[in-house]
Amino acid sequence: MRIAVAMLLFGCLGCAHATSPAPGGRASTVLAANHPECQPATALVNAVLWMQTAAEYRASARQVYTAARQALDAALADPEWVGATEEREGGGGQPPAIILDLDETVLDNSPFEARMIRRGILFDQKAWDEWVEEAAATAILGAADFLLYAHGRGVTPFYVTNRAPAEEAATRRNLQKLGLPVSTEPDTVLVLGERPEWETADKSPRREWVARSYRVLLLVGDDLNDFANARDLDLAARNQIVEQHSAWWGRRWFIVPNPAYGSFERAVAGGAGPPCEQLQRKVNALRER
Repeated sequence: MRIAVAMLLFGCLGCAHATSPAPGGRASTVLAANHPECQPATALVNAVLWMQTAAEYRASARQVYTAARQALDAALADPEWVGATEEREGGGGQPPAIILDLDETVLDNSPFEARMIRRGILFDQKAWDEWVEEAAATAILGAADFLLYAHGRGVTPFYVTNRAPAEEAATRRNLQKLGLPVSTEPDTVLVLGERPEWETADKSPRREWVARSYRVLLLVGDDLNDFANARDLDLAARNQIVEQHSAWWGRRWFIVPNPAYGSFERAVAGGAGPPCEQLQRKVNALRER
């Protein structure tokens, strides 16, 4: 099946072909960016198929949220525990909170990604707006149990998302349909640009806002930017963030696997140029052994 999917992936792209071996005997893959059949969205096939069907993905999600629940118990038992670098107050005087990303952390948008694959594109804003308005995303496995447990223990979940202000009402409706804890007072859905200082996709200012009034115990996300400002960093700097906080992963910071998209792509391929050119840069970045 793995071989078949790989053949489908590159066959559907219709724009990759092998050239003569590069120095050292390694084959160089060239993707003709101007090929009329180039459809970069088919690069999502394996990722979305894995998220929708693989027992390994279900196990990974369960593992993340089971570990987060155990860490939450430890955090509540320790009045000095903090789980965000933006937390300045510390101590036990503030009420406890956790901060989570939404997309691919709490909400499963793989059906939307499947729609894009069928259309042969990576993303369409109108289609995304329609998907959000449907409020049809289901919960990532384990997320609901964790959130309800945290809420039951007096911990406030804040959702820090880069969805737009116009999408907040439908996002809240989606969370409510799933029975997940969400409120307007305090505002626990913090979207991009909701306040002037939140115009940047960097989530640090929103984490700081939560930390002023709450003791942030844990962070849960699917992207490095859900834990630190890493959006415009190169690969080495991103890896350095991981190593600098090596003791926090699995104790204060929990990352849900998302092979479909993420800020890592900016570090590899940048955001400029047509999708096929970006895909070419990703292909060039691949390593062979």
